[in-house]
Amino acid sequence: MLRNLTLSVLRYERVKTTEAKAKEVRLFVDRMINLGKDGSLGARRRALAWLPEPVIVEKVFTDLAIRWPDRRSGYLRLTHLGRRVGDSAPQMLITDLAIRWPDRRSGYLRLTHLGRRVGDSAPQMLMELVPGPEKPTAEKAEAVEETKPRRRLALPRRRAAANKDEAKAETNAKSAAKATAPKKKTAKGAAT
Repeated sequence: MLRNLTLSVLRYERVKTTEAKAKEVRLFVDRMINLGKDGSLGARRRALAWLPEPVIVEKVFTDLAIRWPDRRSGYLRLTHLGRRVGDSAPQMLITDLAIRWPDRRSGYLRLTHLGRRVGDSAPQMLMELVPGPEKPTAEKAEAVEETKPRRRLALPRRRAAANKDEAKAETNAKSAAKATAPKKKTAKGAAT
């Protein structure tokens, strides 16, 4: 179980698991990255004995080993996430320390409240990276100048709307005519 979790952490660099597993797997990931820093044939064979996929071992020895030249341990960040709905086990997010928060120039993080979870009513948030504004370059400025302005087409009005307006005008004219016309007085029983 810990081998597979170590493999997942090294592959995805971001895994959600329980607190106990997260604290245990941290030691194994540190050991694998230190073997990658060693870089010897014996270290590679020990890593291959623990990790079942050679592609991940190659990633450890090439990419992950050079990320922290001066660090000897503590390559992961553990973040508490709350409790799991089914059995109320404490959850943690394991992330690589090389994953950095973006600065304002490259974008910003937008937090959106999604509501509360059913089991333990913990608030759920959505965190998304919004890209920063693009700086216009000389090529983009020329492209904007070259584009032709859009022509607005004069579209005829819809017939239904025109008919409604005409009908409204007619009713207004009739009501005005009735109001201004003099009323005839007739006697009861007189023929008109």
